Amino acid sequence: MTYIITAILASSFIFKYLLLKKINKIKEENQQYRKSIQNALGALGIDINNFQARISRDLENQKKEMEISTKRIDKKVDVSNRDIINSLPTKIRKVIGHIEFSSRA
Repeated sequence: MTYIITAILASSFIFKYLLLKKINKIKEENQQYRKSIQNALGALGIDINNFQARISRDLENQKKEMEISTKRIDKKVDVSNRDIINSLPTKIRKVIGHIEFSSRA
């Protein structure tokens, strides 16, 4: 009877040792996965920051380009308006001349 109790006690110690060993192995793997996930999240955070900075720079550049293009368009419109205003008296003279010529006939 003593041998049976000793065998059961020894097998329970062996079983407990094997379970603890397996649990420790799972904990180590979990720690490795956790570290790799933390590294991946850190890298992702850096990428997101870089992306946001690049987007803000691109928006600033686009804003500057839009301002430049609107200034160019404004200059072209001003030149066109000036040309129209300067040439308006001659156009009026031509139209009035045709009207006067047609009314004399």
